Order: sequence, then structure tokens, then C-alpha cells
Amino acid sequence: MDTSDAIKVRYEDYEILVDPDLAKEAKLEGKEHDIQRLLFVQEVFKDADQGERASADELENDFNTRQVMEAAEEIFEKGEMQLTTEQKKEMREDKRKQIVNMIARRAMDPKTGNPHPPQRVENALEEAGFHVDAMEDVEEQFDDAIEQIRPIIPVSLDKKTVGIKIPNDKAGKAYDLLKRKADLKDEQWGNEYFMARIQLPAGALTELMEELQEMTGGEVQMTEEA
Repeated sequence: MDTSDAIKVRYEDYEILVDPDLAKEAKLEGKEHDIQRLLFVQEVFKDADQGERASADELENDFNTRQVMEAAEEIFEKGEMQLTTEQKKEMREDKRKQIVNMIARRAMDPKTGNPHPPQRVENALEEAGFHVDAMEDVEEQFDDAIEQIRPIIPVSLDKKTVGIKIPNDKAGKAYDLLKRKADLKDEQWGNEYFMARIQLPAGALTELMEELQEMTGGEVQMTEEA
């Protein structure tokens, strides 16, 4: 079996080989996982490169179980992912794109009140020499990225609170969108309308309203709070 694409997870003297995509989702994004699907090879190794498997006695001694899946689960939960240089590069590039998009959605130019285009954000991050950590969650890197680009482009994260009113028959998909892109402060389902107070970065409000208008056929009402 070709294991060249697998990712190692090492814990103390043990290693497992896992599917790279599923492992990243579970280990770095906190998604639920099934250890049997996650394992590239359903074995626990002492040295995966040499194909040296851990014995049942070794598992029992160190994990209090002779079951490979139970030991593998503990190794995955407690261990460290051993990424290749290429895998780290791919993850950094992916997270860089996520950070750029987050800044473009959440932040705005305080001079104009409009979001910064993604390319402007990308250029500012490059000029600032911002280093993306392949292993760190993008939310945890967001604030640092903002601080580093502030000397280069003006950035505001001011939030707005607005009231939203949508006919019930158009509110289903709109509700899912609101949950993804804003903080729902209050919500109420009436006989005819869904009403809510939402809070979101000021720079993202225009984009959200455009999406809501398209989704509801223009039947969304918004009221800005002072």
C-alpha cells in the first residue's frame, strides 16, 4: 500500500498513519471523526517508516488496551501531527486565503466605510511579512494579522447592530445565512414575519444585505440601530 500521502501522528514512542484531509479537519478544525475511517493503515507502529508494528502487549502496557483502535484514538487525540514540508506549505497557503477572506469580510476602511478588497489585504499581509502558522487555527491568527497590517492600510473592526425583518416563507435560507455571517442577538418568529437583531462587522453589512435581498427577492427590511 502506498502511504506517501499519509500524515504521521506521533505520541511518545508510538505512531499512526492517518488520512491527511480527515486528520486536518479533526485535529485542527475540531470536526468529529471516526478513527477507523481516519486511519490510513489500521495499525499502531513503533516506527511507521520501517513498518515496525506495536505488539498487543506493548499497547496493553502503555494504553491499558490490546485493541488497536482504542490505542490509535488516544494517540491521535494526544499526539502531534508530523507534516511533510509540502503538506505544511499547502496548509499555510490555504490558511492564508482564509485569513485574507476573513479580513475582507469583517474589516473595513474607516475612511470610506467599505471593506478592503481581498487583493489589497493580500498585498498588505505580504508587505507586513505576516507569517501564517500551518498548525494554528485561523481565528487565533486573525487578530495578529489585523495588528500587522494596520500600519500599512487603515483597518476598523467596528460592529453594527441592525434589525432584520423577513417574511416567514423566505426566512428559512436567510436564517442559515444570518447564523453563518452575523451574531444573532434576538430572534422572533411571528405569524407572518421573522424578526431579529443581528450584530456584525460594519464592513460586512453591505455584502450581507445584498445576499439577503437576492435570497428573499428583495423582501427583507433592515433598520440600523444608533
